[in-house]
Amino acid sequence: MARKKERKAYKPKLNYKKQEPSYLIISAAITIILLAGLIVKIVFFPANIPVSSTEILETSSRIEGSIDEQVKRIASNFSCACGGCGELPLVECTCDMPRGAQEEKAFIRNKLMEGFATDNIIRLVEKKYGYRIT
Repeated sequence: MARKKERKAYKPKLNYKKQEPSYLIISAAITIILLAGLIVKIVFFPANIPVSSTEILETSSRIEGSIDEQVKRIASNFSCACGGCGELPLVECTCDMPRGAQEEKAFIRNKLMEGFATDNIIRLVEKKYGYRIT
């Protein structure tokens, strides 16, 4: 008896190459992500940037004005610590003696510009100079 040849089932050969993403697709994806981030920044965090030099001057004078007001508000809690001016209220005193009104007000102004909170500045001034009005 002759042996019959077994037939193998036809299996087509599939030559799928693994395709790597092109640089164009990668750069487009990065661009889309960056644009989305920029849109989020513009929508949720708008910048109030002064445009002209006069706006810059107005903004800086408003900041300085508000700092001067805060210095006066904090200084109203203290008497002058120099001892030579009869312990005038710090807001009214202008003496330039050591540990005097100008030094104390400069200390307060510096702390405000460093970003300290009002309560913290009051405690710092009381600790350094004393003479708090109660």
